[in-house]
Amino acid sequence: MIVPVKVCAGTSCHLLGNQEIIDVLENMPAQYQNCIMVGFTSCFGACEQGPCVLVSDKLIYQATPEKVIQAIKEELRSKK
Repeated sequence: MIVPVKVCAGTSCHLLGNQEIIDVLENMPAQYQNCIMVGFTSCFGACEQGPCVLVSDKLIYQATPEKVIQAIKEELRSKK
């Protein structure tokens, strides 16, 4: 099972720290790296609540690496 993860690449999300999230996603352990497909998207329309990340169908506002990793783990558990 592959979990789609889309990181907003808009200006606001970039300024609010999306690079930290991207770095963590790119350096996840292999057990997770093989289960996610990371992509980028334009604005989700919630610039004031950035950075924003979409994990499957769950939009995470004010995303942090910890919130994104937790959402990925929850998604993987729910699909077993």
